[in-house]
Amino acid sequence: MTRKDFVVLFTTYLNYAADSAEARLRHPVPRHFGILRDSPGTDGRRTSVDDVIAELWLSDDRFYRIVDLAVAEVSPSTTWVWVHESGHEPCAFEDTWNHPPGAGPFKILKPKTIRESSDESV
Repeated sequence: MTRKDFVVLFTTYLNYAADSAEARLRHPVPRHFGILRDSPGTDGRRTSVDDVIAELWLSDDRFYRIVDLAVAEVSPSTTWVWVHESGHEPCAFEDTWNHPPGAGPFKILKPKTIRESSDESV
């Protein structure tokens, strides 16, 4: 898998996470994404999609086995997705989570709660 293909797959799964959040919240969420690292709570390190891709991309043949994605917060302009890679040894793409088939390492988690913020600056 090339870096370009990885970016497309990651973006697809960010949108699937947003779909899951919309079903839970029963209203649309922004498709502009921010990323929470380290913690899904308000203390999580906030970063961009580009920055997290740089952190997650290892090489054409080495991938994190599982990368969890969960919408943690929604503001009027941004859907904040917690992204966490597993502690497993990196592996070939074929050995990643891949459920459903084609997902590669990406695994959508359904959080018990999703914070809704009215603050545009979050």
